[in-house]
Amino acid sequence: MLENKKQTAQSVDDQLFAALQRNKRRRRLRIWLTAGGITLAILLLIGMAVHSLRRRVDEKFNAGASDVLSYTASTGSISTTVSGTGILEDLDPEELRVPDGVEVEEIKVSVNDPVKKGDIIAELDMSTVLSAMSQAQKALDDFDLQLTEAGDDAVDEGIKAGVSGRVMRIYCAEGDAVSDCMYANGSLMVLSTDGLLTGRIPAGQLRAGDSVTLQRNDGSEYPGLVDSLDDGEAVVTLEDDKANDGEKVSILDADGNVLASCVLEIRNPLRVTGFAGNVKRINVDVGDRVSDSTEVITLSDTEYSANYESILRQRKEKEEELQQLLKLSHDGALLSPIDGTVCFVQEQEEDQAQPVIPLEKETDEPLVSVSTDRQMCLTVNVDESDILSLREGQTAELTVAPVGDDPFQGTVTQIDQSAQSVSGVTLYRAKIVLDKAKGMLPGMSAKAKIRIQGVDNTIIIPVDAVHQTSAAAFVYTSYDPQAGEYGGKVEVTTGLKNANEVEITSGLKAGDVVYYTEREKFDPWGFGSFGSGWDASYDYGEYPGTADVGSPEWRQYSGQGYDVSVG
Repeated sequence: MLENKKQTAQSVDDQLFAALQRNKRRRRLRIWLTAGGITLAILLLIGMAVHSLRRRVDEKFNAGASDVLSYTASTGSISTTVSGTGILEDLDPEELRVPDGVEVEEIKVSVNDPVKKGDIIAELDMSTVLSAMSQAQKALDDFDLQLTEAGDDAVDEGIKAGVSGRVMRIYCAEGDAVSDCMYANGSLMVLSTDGLLTGRIPAGQLRAGDSVTLQRNDGSEYPGLVDSLDDGEAVVTLEDDKANDGEKVSILDADGNVLASCVLEIRNPLRVTGFAGNVKRINVDVGDRVSDSTEVITLSDTEYSANYESILRQRKEKEEELQQLLKLSHDGALLSPIDGTVCFVQEQEEDQAQPVIPLEKETDEPLVSVSTDRQMCLTVNVDESDILSLREGQTAELTVAPVGDDPFQGTVTQIDQSAQSVSGVTLYRAKIVLDKAKGMLPGMSAKAKIRIQGVDNTIIIPVDAVHQTSAAAFVYTSYDPQAGEYGGKVEVTTGLKNANEVEITSGLKAGDVVYYTEREKFDPWGFGSFGSGWDASYDYGEYPGTADVGSPEWRQYSGQGYDVSVG
């Protein structure tokens, strides 16, 4: 009985094992079938892609003569340009303001309104005008009192030494402006106040108090002294009447041996200064000794003190304000001083008089701005790769779409070299000025092409007609439409080139005909034009090298068993 149970269990195990083996074989078969199907599909897709690619390449490379263009070389002008866009603005408009304290009842104009000289720009509260006039006159009276008090505070007509010493340097000359000399040199002259010049040499065996000899270039010798030791150097002194400030001398020991050389400096210098007037006369020479009361320089055209000048300037501004208030009172309103067009109007609160913002505040907007209608300006952004090519005075061609397709001429008048970053790109700004034409309004967008360099009266052909190898540039001067082959290969030398044209400096003359294919037509993959940025490597006998994709070389040799591949 037990034996029968064992046999039954063994039989079940065998059946289970056999079932597992069958399932395992089925899974393997399914995996192989799936992999084979995927591989077959991939191969099929690759075959279809290759077939499509070959068909497209054949269509491009085996195009008929209708794709081959001819061009007759001609004499003309070629230039390179930098392009940019911007918004038109009026150039230097007349800004109209009213003095602080005057209230505006109503602005009578809007942006783009034409105005004539004498037209009412804004109605004012005349009581505030009269009040402002009273305040302005009071301020003028106060300035007059301040000027009287500061009137005695004038610049002296003579400059004194200030201390006793020796004149070592004189920077100014008769007729010089004191302020110019001060700016250039920091002083008018320099004095030595303790009678000594000093120089430094390596200390070596020298000690403080040792005597040395200083030898000038002319061979003359004078006694000197080691005044002190400082950080491994010996500080040597010499009387200031024995040599000159800035002179190079040799230092000798007691036996006459040269220890080192050094440049002498004034040990305790004093700079004689001034700030106003012109130098009428210099009363001393280099080497002269002076006392503290010596008038070393006599001045002419001296001015009042800075305080006096400041008061005088403020009074003048108040005078101008009073004149403007008197005109407002006489006219009864703010009138346009010129013929033109309103290009700016300050925002006003509705139904409420709005006082003008005081000039001392951060915002200094005018009440109204009126353009003279003579010139406009355009500020364009220029890429960092082009900014160094720009120069003031370069010509620019501008198009303003709302006005028409005809270009306008402008001139680069300003180049701002402070950079600004826009989306990670570094840009600079250039200002272009042009004459205002009918229909031009502030805020219109405009495109500008700035001419960087140009050549006139030169041979020009399309840039696509020139083919470049590692050895030279050349063009084709014949084409056989029956054979589909180019001929008449001529080497040329190229000059200035832009996106469409190239200058030929040698190899062609006016009237020669060249044959070519527009490279931007080549696009076998359907991804857009490759242009001249893609090239082909090839090896066909004596002319190995590279050529633009779609060029005659590619077309001519790609189908004839030569090794041609995209690079």
